[in-house]
Amino acid sequence: MRTRIDILLFTCFFAQSLIVKVNTELMESDRMDEYHRRNHVWPPRESDYTPNTPGWRKISERRIEQLRSVKEGNYDGYMVTAHTALNCKNFTENGWGLTRAPQHIIDLLVESLHDGMEEQKINPTFEHRTNVIDGLQPYFIRQNELNSYIVNALLPLHESWSGVKLVPNNAYGLRVYRDGSNLNMHVDKTSTHIISSILHVDHGDNEEPWPIIIEDFQGNTNEVYLESGDMLFYESSKCLHGRPKRMKGGWYSSLFIHYHPEDWDPEKVNMDNHYRVPPSWNDYKPRRTGGLEHLVVVSSSVREPECKDDWCALKDTVVSKGPAPGYGKVMSAGGIISELENIPTEDEFETDEEYDL
Repeated sequence: MRTRIDILLFTCFFAQSLIVKVNTELMESDRMDEYHRRNHVWPPRESDYTPNTPGWRKISERRIEQLRSVKEGNYDGYMVTAHTALNCKNFTENGWGLTRAPQHIIDLLVESLHDGMEEQKINPTFEHRTNVIDGLQPYFIRQNELNSYIVNALLPLHESWSGVKLVPNNAYGLRVYRDGSNLNMHVDKTSTHIISSILHVDHGDNEEPWPIIIEDFQGNTNEVYLESGDMLFYESSKCLHGRPKRMKGGWYSSLFIHYHPEDWDPEKVNMDNHYRVPPSWNDYKPRRTGGLEHLVVVSSSVREPECKDDWCALKDTVVSKGPAPGYGKVMSAGGIISELENIPTEDEFETDEEYDL
């Protein structure tokens, strides 16, 4: 009997986690015909991984092995892994880098945040619920005009870092996390969130430092601590990232900025991922004694509940701490610093007349 799989766009971005059904359907037999026509195999060949580094293969192969023992959400898990490990090209050497936002934009955001936090005391506004953020529902401060200015103003920085011409998609926030929150490890929307940044605006005085965790193309799990005004570049639909450690005390606010390459074809990307899911995606195999830790798939996010803070690699991270080295300078794993080229001077943002509070 022929089975049907609805073509789903499994999307997870900081704003929300959605499952959106497309109008057409993909027959499983047709999907398998295309899988074989493309000469795919499972497990993937060593040469199939992108980038083809030993570290990236190691973390990808581990996740592929874990997927064999996933009962619920396994197709979602294979879709995400097909995209991150195999199909999606990488644009940078490491997948992330830490820089400093222009001071003028930092000042605008800090003012907007603290004005918004005062308003929250009178009339609290919450971000909609997601299945990726656990804990108290985040506050949400709307600043549409400022966000529109920022996503366009910071375009040259993201293009310089990624080395590719980009189209602005959106800036999302401000999100204000609250005490006890955590964020599952996940990837962002494969349709539009390809080259992104997290601009940390500010945090309260009483909480412990709260890191973002991100995998890189050398196979490292990085634990990055941001200070106010730090901006983390990252390949957001490619590198698994999150905040699995629970925040302790106070509040923490960031803006999320997203772009995609000019030639990005979201429909092709989505179908390529469907065609890379193996024929055995629904073949559940119980974990062997002493095998890998259990993986739980929630849409395009994952967690490992048998490990401390739901993520096993936290026991062996590469730690990087802000403040970032400065505007126009980018630090990545190991403290290596590079320079952004062909970007505006920091002073040019102060004389930009496109946005005026």
